[in-house]
Order: sequence, then structure tokens, then C-alpha cells
Amino acid sequence: MFINFWYAAEETKNVTDKPLQVRMLGHEFVLFRDSQGKAHCLANTCVHRGASLAHGKIKGDFIECPYHGWQFQGADGACVKIPSLGKDARIPARAKVDSYPTQEKYGLVFAFLGDLPETERPPIIDIPEFDNPQWRVGLIMTLWNVNTLRGVENTPDPAHTEFVHPVMGFQGGREDYDVPHIELLEGAWGTSTRTKFVTPGATGSVKAEVKGGGFQTEAETGHHGATTTYTWIQFSSTAWSRQYSFNTPVDAYHTRKFFLQARNFALDPAGDARMDSRTRDVMDQDRVVMERVQPFFVPMSSTEEVIVPADRVIIRYREWQKQWAAKGWLIDLDGLAAAGDSKKFAIPSPTRRTNKGWALDPVPLVRSQQNQAIAAE
Repeated sequence: MFINFWYAAEETKNVTDKPLQVRMLGHEFVLFRDSQGKAHCLANTCVHRGASLAHGKIKGDFIECPYHGWQFQGADGACVKIPSLGKDARIPARAKVDSYPTQEKYGLVFAFLGDLPETERPPIIDIPEFDNPQWRVGLIMTLWNVNTLRGVENTPDPAHTEFVHPVMGFQGGREDYDVPHIELLEGAWGTSTRTKFVTPGATGSVKAEVKGGGFQTEAETGHHGATTTYTWIQFSSTAWSRQYSFNTPVDAYHTRKFFLQARNFALDPAGDARMDSRTRDVMDQDRVVMERVQPFFVPMSSTEEVIVPADRVIIRYREWQKQWAAKGWLIDLDGLAAAGDSKKFAIPSPTRRTNKGWALDPVPLVRSQQNQAIAAE
């Protein structure tokens, strides 16, 4: 799991003036709106005696701890009131919790879970179809029992479609099946591929029938940052699908998927249920396979797998991970496990760059010497 990326935390409609607890990157957070309707994301642990802020109350622009009534600002996490000290008491400087930047886009609340200043943060992927009246966009949310980084590899994989998705492949029944040379397309925050493949097809949405049955389909698919994926499918010259998946690590073992599917056909809302059902079927086909993949985490050594040319984009994604690890963004899972239940950490927020003295230590990250070794591989 990586810090310093934007993560989809919740649907916009579910973030209200009532505290909402969410789990991301193996840590608990609280979401809420202040008196002006702005969404905030704070570390959930009260730095006084460890109570859950998500089970407290919203008092204007502040969240009140349910245990002793301490109040914290949504904007910067600073404590503004400690009732036991009395009125107008001096608040200790260390009485603060981490507050994370938020953005609301695509019907979702995103939280930036990391300490980078604004000018250095990776952007949220652009989805031009979202506000375009010529496109119909739907949201599907699911929970997978899959390590997020392992799961992300599934999306840009050009060879799995033939065998995992009956509506898009022939289950290996075509004798002439292969994966042609893969062209890697490099972006500022990820890599994609553009491929052509043969599908059984669907009446009214095919491009051209090919010899031996089926239809040729074109697609571009890739990743943006550590956990966002996208797939653009061109069924014909006029029928396109654009899919974007914000894969939020609940912890190292579970992934919450916020899946946006845009289509420029069947725009009548009456068709949403049918389209969502088909999409859920395809997603579930992936989930069933991915939840059984072993080892659960990506192998530490490439020699533990037999890699072929069709895996080029997967290897490139792993190279991106090494670059982010070299920056010191990789959470040290072994360090977390060693601390056990006797110690609570926090994902570092941008304020930690300028404001010292915190009650909770930042989450352990892979040490810099290790990072350099990983980058040099």
C-alpha cells in the first residue's frame, strides 16, 4: 500500500453532517461536512485517550470526541476545546489529529492520504465523459478480498479476457488465438496498452465480423497512479465504453472498488439496470479468479513466476511501484505487524511538513536504503 495518492473514500451523497467511519490503507478515518457543507477527512483516533471520533458529534465546523468532549477542527485537525481544562484554557500544541485534503469529483469524495504539498500531488484521473450529456455514467461499488496492487494488475492484462470473460472471448476455443505485440503507452503517472481482439460480439454494437466468427474489438487499458485503472473499449465506430475503477485499499487484504462506467449508447436511464447487471457479471468473473490467486501478494522475486511477452504491461506497473517505493511512499507492512495492537499510527498529513509535535507516530514506511535498493533492481 502506498501513501501520497488520492483515494476514493465514499460516495458524495453519503458524507453528511453525521460522522462516517471509513477504513483505508489499514487505518481508520472519519468523514463529515462542516457548517458550510465542505467535506473533511480526519484520522479517526482521538489523541487524548484513543476514542473513535466517528462515534462523536459534529458541532458546527468541529467534530467532538464522544469520550471527553474534545473538539477538533475539520480544516486542520487542531484541537479547539478541552472541556476538562475549563473555559478559555490554553490548548496543548500536541493536541491535534491529522487532517487530509479532500476533493469531490464524479460523485465521490476523494482524500489525499499523504504528506506531499499541493504542487507535488499526483492528480485524480480526468474523466471527460462524466459531465458530457452524450454519455451515460453509472457507479458500481464492490468489495474484493484481494490485495489492491495484485488486483490492479488484472485490468491492463491483455491475455485474461479470452479465458475469464465469456462475452468477450471464446474460452480458448479459437485455434488462431494469440496476443499480438503489445505497444506500451507511457503517461505521467502510469502505463497503458492499446490492443485489438476478437469477441463473440453483440448485434448493433460490432465493428467488423472476422473470418471464423466473432468481431474485432479495440481497447486501451492501463493504470493511473498506484490504484486507479481505466479501460476504453471501442465496439464500433459509434459505440464506445469508458470504464474507470478507483481501487481503494481497505487494508492489505481487501479492496473497495468504486467503478464508473460510461457509455455513449443506450442513454435512456431505463437501461441502467440491464447495463449494470452485465457489468457486475463481468466484474464478478474477475473477482472469482483474483480472490484465488496465490501468492496473495505480488511475488517479491520475478523468478517466482514465468513471465511472457503478454505480461509487459504488468512488469511495467511493477516498475512504477519500485519508483514510488524509492520515494519513500511504501507502507512497511512488516513494521505495522511488529507493532501489534499496543501502538497506533497515523497516515502522515501535509501539515506534518510544517507543524511538529504529534501524539501519533507516522505509519512506518520502507526505509530509504531499502528504497534505493528496490529502485536499482
